[in-house]
Amino acid sequence: MVGLWHPMTASRTEALITSSPQGRFVALELEVPGAQLVVRSTGRDMFDALQRLRLQLEPLGWIPLCNGARTDCYPSGMARDMANGNAVYELVIGQVGRPPLLGLLEPAAAEKVGTVADQDAYFRQWLDSRKRSGGEARR
Repeated sequence: MVGLWHPMTASRTEALITSSPQGRFVALELEVPGAQLVVRSTGRDMFDALQRLRLQLEPLGWIPLCNGARTDCYPSGMARDMANGNAVYELVIGQVGRPPLLGLLEPAAAEKVGTVADQDAYFRQWLDSRKRSGGEARR
């Protein structure tokens, strides 16, 4: 189960997310029990599938309350390859060293989550800060 948050109405509900392999891809299905909300997506890994699922939820006003939807979290290339995108790094702009690794679908606070565009923008900002500081950016 993963929480869903609707920022406009401050509503929260629980949703069931299931994953299944689809050849070289991963399929995700999100269902809100007792409601008529079912969303499906397919991606090259869990993170990609979650982002695609989130893009379907955003027009409805819903954001998953999980680390994979945090604006300050993003997977590295190695995490995507080795863990199929099931883990994300908690990225802090200006922080030196290896960031903490978090579970993709583990719970996150509402004030930490955002849209896919917000997350992608933060990741680009983090990469730029690493390049400016001479640090190695892991993607």
